[in-house]
Amino acid sequence: METSMSIPAKSSFKFGELASLTGVKPYVLRFWETEFDEIKPLAAEDGSKTYSRSDVETILRIKSLLFDNKLSLQEAKVAMRDPSWAPAGQGIVLPSDHEAALNTLTEALTFVQSLKHKFRW
Repeated sequence: METSMSIPAKSSFKFGELASLTGVKPYVLRFWETEFDEIKPLAAEDGSKTYSRSDVETILRIKSLLFDNKLSLQEAKVAMRDPSWAPAGQGIVLPSDHEAALNTLTEALTFVQSLKHKFRW
C-alpha cells in the first residue's frame, strides 16, 4: 500500500473526498475517528465534517501501520504516539532522514566483525 501518494493542494477535504483519496471505506474512517485522537475533523454547523491535510496524512499513516505493517489496533495506537516504538520481534523502523546514520553504524559493525574474525576474539 502506497502512503507517499500525492495529496491535492487543498487545505480541507470533505468526508467523501477523504474516503476516495485514502482508499479507506467510510465506515472504517468513522471507526478510526473514534479510536485515534490524532484525527481531528472540524464540524460545520450543518453537521458535516471537514478534514485537514494533516488528517489525510494521519489516516494514510494509520492505514500503513494496520495494513502494510500488520499491526494490531492497539499497536498502531502506540506507534502513532511514539514513532520509535516497534512490536516485539520487529526492529525499529527508522525515518528516512536517519538512513545515513544507520548505514554508518552498519559499516562500523561490519568493520568490528572483520576485526573479530581477523584476531579471533
